Amino acid sequence: MKFRILLAASALSLLAVPAAVAAQDSPPPVEAVSPEGEEMDQTMAMLGSMFPAEPLTEEQQARLPQAQRVINRMIPEGTLGEMMGSMFDKIMGPIMAATESPANSVVQKGIGISPGDLDLSEEQIAELAALFDPAYAERHQREMALMPGLMRDMMTVMEPTMRKAMSELYAINFNQTELDDIEAFFMTETGAAYARKSYAMSSDPRIIGATMESLPQLMGAFGSMEQKMAAAGADLPAKRGFDALSKAEQARVVALTGMSAAQIREMLPEPVSE
Repeated sequence: MKFRILLAASALSLLAVPAAVAAQDSPPPVEAVSPEGEEMDQTMAMLGSMFPAEPLTEEQQARLPQAQRVINRMIPEGTLGEMMGSMFDKIMGPIMAATESPANSVVQKGIGISPGDLDLSEEQIAELAALFDPAYAERHQREMALMPGLMRDMMTVMEPTMRKAMSELYAINFNQTELDDIEAFFMTETGAAYARKSYAMSSDPRIIGATMESLPQLMGAFGSMEQKMAAAGADLPAKRGFDALSKAEQARVVALTGMSAAQIREMLPEPVSE
């Protein structure tokens, strides 16, 4: 249930972000990173290479400066960071507060098992949490207070790249006449007001209330995923566990993994009773 709520919250946060984002020449310089950071950079570079983009044509390149002007008028610098901080305050923060218990987290880390699997009252869980971390409640409160600023910082770091990408998309998807019309609109008082207010409106209580009303339907859609996936593969051969393999197949698994059959069986999860 908690996973579905967080998944729904992520989907809602994406829906709340308006489609347009703006242009800037280059991202800020990156500081020296640790080996772990280098590994993360390599992973991100690999993921980025999965989505190659065609270079702009000469005609699109000629429209790019105007597209950058349009994007800069639509979204003044810093708008995305402020929007993300506000979104956390009004949407993600309350959802996290409703689905996460700091005491449960502390206890699970301390004893290696979720308090939900034990017959403990909230008072007992709080007592256990205080043994492992006497300041757990204050620590959690301070960490949550940091989150809006951290979310703003995260989006501020992303903003230059997003601006560049959206400027290129405008140069690709709108011809010269369309860009002229769009730019003319954002140069008017109405266009400026739209640019200033549209992002703030995305986290207005009316929008949040409307999206929360759709949560039951959204979770219902997530809940039917497993059935739909099972139906999609219903005509395929059934999955097999280790003990369902032939002796030759088991021997091949042993040879490939370097583990004995007994070790593999010890690693297997216990069957779930219906």
